[in-house]
Amino acid sequence: MPAMDDKTQKIMQKVRRIELTARRLTTTTLAGQYRSSFRGQGLEFDDYREYQAGDDPRFIDWKVTARTGTPYVRRFHEEREQVLLLAVDTSASMLYGSSSSEYTKLEYAALIAAVLAYSAARNSDKVGLLLFGCHPHFYLPPAKGMKQFLRIIREIISARNSGADVSIEEVSAEILRTQRKRTMCFLISDFMMPADKQSIGKLNFKHELIPLRIADAMELELPDDVGSVCIQDPETGMPYNIHMSSPTIRKAYTKAMVAHRGEWESVFTQLGIDMKDINTNADFIPALRNLFTSRSSHFAH
Repeated sequence: MPAMDDKTQKIMQKVRRIELTARRLTTTTLAGQYRSSFRGQGLEFDDYREYQAGDDPRFIDWKVTARTGTPYVRRFHEEREQVLLLAVDTSASMLYGSSSSEYTKLEYAALIAAVLAYSAARNSDKVGLLLFGCHPHFYLPPAKGMKQFLRIIREIISARNSGADVSIEEVSAEILRTQRKRTMCFLISDFMMPADKQSIGKLNFKHELIPLRIADAMELELPDDVGSVCIQDPETGMPYNIHMSSPTIRKAYTKAMVAHRGEWESVFTQLGIDMKDINTNADFIPALRNLFTSRSSHFAH
């Protein structure tokens, strides 16, 4: 077997670390919650039985009734198998990672995706992957099993990027094209692209959309103790000199960041979509647990 080069070796080390962390988190903190929260998307025919008082007449099978001379109704059971699609942003802005976190945004997205994929694999659900922010996009069709789980981690960690964010319209169109049946779609991104209510609305109408917004605490507010620095836009390559200690610059940056994030929050609120904010220097498990709990309560009612 040929020796791995340094890049491949580093990728495999990251994959292994994320795999072990995902297995531990899923087993110790989320065991059981996934299954009760994410149920199948429909009913599957089971068999026939004679009509009984109180049965819904809509389920009477008239062909069987005519053939036997006795009213029969169709029985159904819930279709347990769930299909998850993990749509992960791999654009250059996701490569950012400050000293306040041990992960880049992309690595943290990979860890969250790994926990979801591992939970799906343990429950015999199918899980697929769409990587956007690279051209062409990478699509891995939904499948079951631990092999699929490991492939998903590896593909996210080794993803190529071509710089700028792609539009949500493009991402939405690809999901709608590849997912014919209703799917649980986790959209994992820093959402640095322009807000687009129409595209998100179309996607959420056909599928169940769960947006997870990843952020690094250091990018939400400029530090004030580093003076003048030259930074490079990761998505355009353009260099900029910024005086970090300037109150005007700091205020303008914060205002722009708050406004942009607010635009996305407004889109999700108007569409009735529950978006989860997750910082790379904070534990994401409470956010997932909260998501699972709220969904379990919804099914209970």
